[in-house]
Amino acid sequence: MVATAPMAPDERVFRAHAKGARFQDGVEHGRWWIVGDIEWPHVLIAVSAARREKAPGEFILRVDAAGYPQCAPTFTPWDLSIGGLLQSEYRPKGDLVGHVFRSDWESGAALYAPFDRVALSAHPDWRQRYPHRAWHSKRDLAWILNCLHELLNDADYTGI
Repeated sequence: MVATAPMAPDERVFRAHAKGARFQDGVEHGRWWIVGDIEWPHVLIAVSAARREKAPGEFILRVDAAGYPQCAPTFTPWDLSIGGLLQSEYRPKGDLVGHVFRSDWESGAALYAPFDRVALSAHPDWRQRYPHRAWHSKRDLAWILNCLHELLNDADYTGI
């Protein structure tokens, strides 16, 4: 019998949330889903997007969930075909969604939103300025994915 290492607390909570009703409701309704296997602390998650001409029906995010849920996850727009960062020309466009998925900040490796760890580190005042959109440990991954799904399915989203 091969002994397996015990799961870290952050991974255990993440996996429990991913099996939970809120996350699974999004999966069942095609709003988001985990792509492939979880390679902790990284998880690939697809979020569906409204149909736009010459644009994909989903965007992949490489989530760094280390420290979850005490620490906000970080979301990197991801290109599965190259196994790396999604280039600017393939990112969602629109006033708000384009700002969140911008590639001119942190070299495009994080979302510019108060629920992303990197953005919150750069803008600690966002917790007070945007309490309705800022991460805190009582939130869960489904809450963020719902925010992203709303952005990618809003009239503001114009495609890539």
